[in-house]
Amino acid sequence: MKHAALITHGPMGSALIEAVRNIIGMDEGLHALSVTDMTLEEINHRLLAIVKAPHEQQDGLVIMACLKGGSTWNVSAGIAMNYQNVRVVSGVNLPMILSFVTKRETYSLDELVEEIINDGLRGITTLK
Repeated sequence: MKHAALITHGPMGSALIEAVRNIIGMDEGLHALSVTDMTLEEINHRLLAIVKAPHEQQDGLVIMACLKGGSTWNVSAGIAMNYQNVRVVSGVNLPMILSFVTKRETYSLDELVEEIINDGLRGITTLK
């Protein structure tokens, strides 16, 4: 099973996982990492612990960072470059996580990342 790590500033990742649990009724394979008051070394250490866990290495891990260019993205990108089964996307939102949970068994890791991005973008709209 593919896993996802939500790496965010503040408790947003935990809140999104709770929302998924309320909507779908499960949160298996979802991990939240809040980087509040953490050094880059601490962020790297904590995220590596998730990446290196045996169950994450089986089918792959998608790291969903809250902000491209921020510490969440920079540490995630640095780690992903060293792991063939890790992908990183930015702009984490609820449609992305729902897409991940419902499609992770259907698609390859790279196809899943494309689905996540597309579904996340479709979730951004306006009412005119």
